[in-house]
Amino acid sequence: MSLNRVDDRDPRGWRRAALRAAAIVAGLVVIVFAFLVYVLLASSDPVYWAGEIAEFERLDISNPPEKNQIVFAGGGTIRQWDTLEQALAPLPVIKRGFGGAHVAHVTAYAPRIIQPYEPIAVVISAGADDLADVGGKPPDQVEADMAELIALLRPAELRSRDAPQVYILSITPSPMRSARWPAFAQANTQLKALADANAGVHFVDTASLIATDDGQMDESLFRWDGLAFNEEGYAVIGRAIRQRLMVDLGDRLRSAPSPTVDPLDQAVPAP
Repeated sequence: MSLNRVDDRDPRGWRRAALRAAAIVAGLVVIVFAFLVYVLLASSDPVYWAGEIAEFERLDISNPPEKNQIVFAGGGTIRQWDTLEQALAPLPVIKRGFGGAHVAHVTAYAPRIIQPYEPIAVVISAGADDLADVGGKPPDQVEADMAELIALLRPAELRSRDAPQVYILSITPSPMRSARWPAFAQANTQLKALADANAGVHFVDTASLIATDDGQMDESLFRWDGLAFNEEGYAVIGRAIRQRLMVDLGDRLRSAPSPTVDPLDQAVPAP
């Protein structure tokens, strides 16, 4: 008799339990989504990355970088490039990628993580996160922000020879951000025009290097998340960037004062 009563109640109990479980899952989904939106919105403020900048400064105190190197600054593409030094060798580089930095974030922290090193050149990789789906900026704003960064790094009062050369890497479309490709393409067009209009500023097209014959992105060059380059992807863009910098900066690097023997003396023959 007791078993029959339990059997009669079981279907209703399972339904209630299923509804409670579904409600919990839905609540968790909402919480996670809200958290991700919060992170995306909060990370648009330069203060969000203050901890990473402070860590760079601590490293600079314990191991001060030499002057006349090439600073690579920007967001995730630089931050996650674990083989940057090897890929660019023998070029001397300082890696200063942080978070999902916007162009304006690089400008905000340049006085702390770029200018103190008195670099011979600065390579900027930023803009993709500016154009993100949540709270994204238009290409015009990305161009304006980049112009402000250029003005900071190459102020009018500095002689052209004394100011660092600035290299803007193109905003690279990724499989996960396919909906933003048109905005990326428009921003790249404007950034190239900006570089062409400013002495000492150069645009390096890395986006075309990872495109297939039909104009799509080669997904084999990205990690599982569809956002970050994998080792092969970094190797592809690294070869192109290194070749450009070797051609442009070889003479200046050989003539720059250094307490150590410059490896470019053997890597690049003197004219």
